[in-house]
Amino acid sequence: MRTVTVSEAKAQLSALLERALAGEDIAIGRRGKAEVRLVVVDRDEAPRPLGAFEVSDYWMSDDFDEPLDDIADAFDPA
Repeated sequence: MRTVTVSEAKAQLSALLERALAGEDIAIGRRGKAEVRLVVVDRDEAPRPLGAFEVSDYWMSDDFDEPLDDIADAFDPA
């Protein structure tokens, strides 16, 4: 694994990204000690589904969006 300093990483970021994409292990460190590693993001991962429920997992009343009597009275005291 090749270790580069932070200043080298700043100056050569594009080249380091290309080398990491090509499969090379790249570490960035300070004072000669590796602290972080550039890794390729797994692009084969399927996108996460939105929401936690399937459509059949919940039920909603037909009058769900009708105003509640006590709320209606608070806004229309007449």
